[in-house]
Amino acid sequence: MGDSAPQSVASSRAQSPVQPIIVQGSESSNNSPFDMVDRTVTPPPRGSFTDLGGNRRGAGPPRFSPPPTTSPERPRFGHGLGNRFGQNFQGRPTPPPNRAAQDQDPTGLAEYVRRRRELLEVLSSLHATGVQKELDLPQIVVVGSQSVGKSSLIESMSGITLPRDSGTCTRCPMECRLQYDQNWSCKVVLRFHVDSENQPLSDVHEKTFGPTIYDRTEVAAVLRRAQRAILRPMLDPNLFLDDSDLTTPGFPPQSFSANTVCIRVAGPNVPDLYFYDLPGIIANVGDEGNERDIRLVEDLATKYMSQVNCIILLVISCETDFENQGAGRLVLRNQSLRNRAVGVLTKVDRIEPGTSLKWVNILKNKDNQLKNGWFCVKQPNARELEAGISWEDARDNEDAFFRLHEPWASLNSLYRRRMGSIALSEHLSTLLSDLVSQKLPVIQKEISRLLRATEQDLAAIPAPNIRDPRREVITIIRDFRKIVSKHIQGLSPDSPDSPVGLPGLLHSINQLYDELKHDIHRTAPQFMPWERRSAAEFTDAVLDDMVKEATLDDAEGTTGRIYHVDEVMDMAKRSRTRELPGNYPFIVTENIIRAVIDSWHSHAIRCFESVKEMVYTQINHLVGVYFSKHSHSGFLDEVNSVVLRTIEEHGVSTREKIESLCSLEALPFTQNEHYFLNYREKLRNRYKSLYRRSRGQEHLIENLKKCESAGVGADRSDEYQEFWRNVNQILTSLRAIGIQGRNASDLTLLLPKDEMDPAIDIMAEARAYFQVAYKRFADTVPQQIDSSFLRGFDSSLDIALMYMDLSTETCLEYLQEAPDTVRRREELVAKKRRLERARERLQSSGRM
Repeated sequence: MGDSAPQSVASSRAQSPVQPIIVQGSESSNNSPFDMVDRTVTPPPRGSFTDLGGNRRGAGPPRFSPPPTTSPERPRFGHGLGNRFGQNFQGRPTPPPNRAAQDQDPTGLAEYVRRRRELLEVLSSLHATGVQKELDLPQIVVVGSQSVGKSSLIESMSGITLPRDSGTCTRCPMECRLQYDQNWSCKVVLRFHVDSENQPLSDVHEKTFGPTIYDRTEVAAVLRRAQRAILRPMLDPNLFLDDSDLTTPGFPPQSFSANTVCIRVAGPNVPDLYFYDLPGIIANVGDEGNERDIRLVEDLATKYMSQVNCIILLVISCETDFENQGAGRLVLRNQSLRNRAVGVLTKVDRIEPGTSLKWVNILKNKDNQLKNGWFCVKQPNARELEAGISWEDARDNEDAFFRLHEPWASLNSLYRRRMGSIALSEHLSTLLSDLVSQKLPVIQKEISRLLRATEQDLAAIPAPNIRDPRREVITIIRDFRKIVSKHIQGLSPDSPDSPVGLPGLLHSINQLYDELKHDIHRTAPQFMPWERRSAAEFTDAVLDDMVKEATLDDAEGTTGRIYHVDEVMDMAKRSRTRELPGNYPFIVTENIIRAVIDSWHSHAIRCFESVKEMVYTQINHLVGVYFSKHSHSGFLDEVNSVVLRTIEEHGVSTREKIESLCSLEALPFTQNEHYFLNYREKLRNRYKSLYRRSRGQEHLIENLKKCESAGVGADRSDEYQEFWRNVNQILTSLRAIGIQGRNASDLTLLLPKDEMDPAIDIMAEARAYFQVAYKRFADTVPQQIDSSFLRGFDSSLDIALMYMDLSTETCLEYLQEAPDTVRRREELVAKKRRLERARERLQSSGRM
């Protein structure tokens, strides 16, 4: 940047003997209110000054003449202010002039000051409503590390004396509203917006702390007591007015608090300014301190500074290296904060010899650059404070210090305009008022928008108006019962009553039924109509083909036991007792069937338990949806208990019926004669054919299959043609004697009987019965679940719910609002109240 100072259009006219007022602001240009500008006027020749009436006087120290006895009526005005203000030689604000003074004020500076004061009054009133919880209101925040001279700086701007006792550093935010008035006064208000745990309160409330103060010497003691009241919020603030709190045991004070001490200072020598002073950033705590305070204070500063409408007054002491001051690091590492910061150097009279250049470079904005540049101030030393130096004399001494001491005295006027507490105050006041002027239209619209949204939110949770609690509860129960019945009867996926994120109940249950059917089908016994020992004689391809044909009707992944024909024959022979030769007992078939059916019990019970769990999950979801507003009152728990009890009751009875079905299936039985006999015959032919193939009769069987499937054209060889003619002659002869419906493959039955024929009959009969029984079981179990459990639960739930305690007293308890709902409504009511107060303040000021 070279030797360039903070940007100012005034610098372009530095060669002019008399420089006009520089105007640059929110509505007369495209610059942001945070743009770095020097809103200054050319000072008059040294030794002259301007009095309160705006009149130029001769040499001699400036003294303020009495303010006018009456002030002109304040007309309403728009948001554009022209960004013009008045300032006397020492930078002191010019009060509203009288008519004569107005005639001598063709530039309208006094009008600007009046309007600026009104803007800051509007801003102060908005902050007092607590609406800053919803809106980012313009504000100035004073930040700095501990012991950098923030208190002295505030004293120089406000004219009040802050507590200086040991241990009385700032431990809570302090809001300062400074404004001109004919007579000096100070009011102290406590603003509470967090509780003792620093958690936000639902509403902001203010408490006036003592009477209005008219003696400046009393301010320090009142502020000391006010801060103690903030740090012990559980005590009545009135106890602190006469120091009664010092003898009140218990309730130890907090080390820091986010609640605020508000100071409203008015007087003839007071600038128009509004700012927050925050606790100083601390790097460490003493032996009895709390390490968490370091983070608490830093977080508090970060919270204030992060708001985009916050102007940051960064206070840096020249007595300590810049790098060792935590507040500087917080601001400089964030470009957004740099753009909104105004820097001020304090304790300039304590700069170590030989190090002044680095501080001058900061003032010139060469180093540690801020968009709004730097100022420097000189405050009274300890000896002057003990002597009771007046505010006016302190300002005169400050002015003399910068005029007479290097390196400040030799700096050009561009930088001298940034020296002194009053120059700083005027700059901040103008910067803040311009920002308020720009943001007020936005604030007005946002207040209206938030009010509408808050009213809509409140309408969504109206306060309950219960005239007949029993009727209300019964209506809720019956509505719930109806929707449960709809789910039990079945809902389409696009039904508005279908639960979000969950599939339809019956759709899910039907999937479980399908799984049961497949599980049962996979238990089929696998019959291999060839001897186990002969399997080794076949090639893998031939064996695979035979297995595929033998298990043609089995499900994929069948897990049933494998039986070879010789094994079945052995079982049959070992089971004979008194039977005649060639006869074998039914027990062989029955044992094979029972071995399979015994495994169905576990599949059926598992299916039912899955259905029961699914029903409970779905109904429990519905309970949560329909009774979510009553989870705190026991209503939801009571309904859920009834639902669970009803499900369990029907679960027990349904399980018993399913076990009874399993017991019935253990005894082979069917009246489905046609299906059973046809299926058995089909299997017997298949098994016999496979057995013949395993015995080397494959060629004959293959030719018979060719004849059946393709006829004479299957093979053009003479041998096959002769074979086909013989087969066709046999089938023709059978039809001639009245045997109809036979085909070529049926001729295998005419082959001589084999000793394995009884085993093949047993295999065909057992597998045919399995086919009948598994289809029946796959129907009856779901049917029993649907009838006994689902429909039984549906019909019993209504009665069970009506047996709940539905006395008036219990129903009133059931209908109590949830604490979260009550708290939410209270928050919305408080928010609406804050927004309405803010709107009223704007309306009373002519802004809405």
